Amino acid sequence: MDSWSSIMLTTPTGRYVATSVTSVHEMENGFNIWSFHGKLLYRIPKDHFFQFLWRPRPPSFLSPEKEEEIAKNLKKYSKKYEAEDQDVSLLLSEQDREKRKMLKDEWERWVNEWKKLHEEEKLDRQGLRDGEASDEEEEYEAKEVEVEELLDVSEEVLSFDFGQE
Repeated sequence: MDSWSSIMLTTPTGRYVATSVTSVHEMENGFNIWSFHGKLLYRIPKDHFFQFLWRPRPPSFLSPEKEEEIAKNLKKYSKKYEAEDQDVSLLLSEQDREKRKMLKDEWERWVNEWKKLHEEEKLDRQGLRDGEASDEEEEYEAKEVEVEELLDVSEEVLSFDFGQE
């Protein structure tokens, strides 16, 4: 006698669902893990697959009374921690602004230095081009090219019988 079962389990958080087929002696067993909105994330076939369990959650270090107190005062605690999070976020965003400003200033210094060097070398470049000042000229010529490609050729013989006999 074969014993098998199809099982569906959700995580304690409800974010994932697992479906499994288990049988002691049969093949084609295994499990699938799905997201909460039905997208298949993993498909694991496993011969002689016997049991699927989510990893157990560790026991809480808090006493039941302390957990109850926290649940009652959750709004108070959340306001406190949201204020701390906002302070950290403001500090980080200020640091990001300072870093972006520093990078922008560094970039502008580099561009100004390049422009200065480019201007200083202008006479040297002009000398190498036999006195022609061609910095502002475009060094390319635009051409329009039209390509026609023949893909397929077929011949057919047509008869024109317009009621003539």
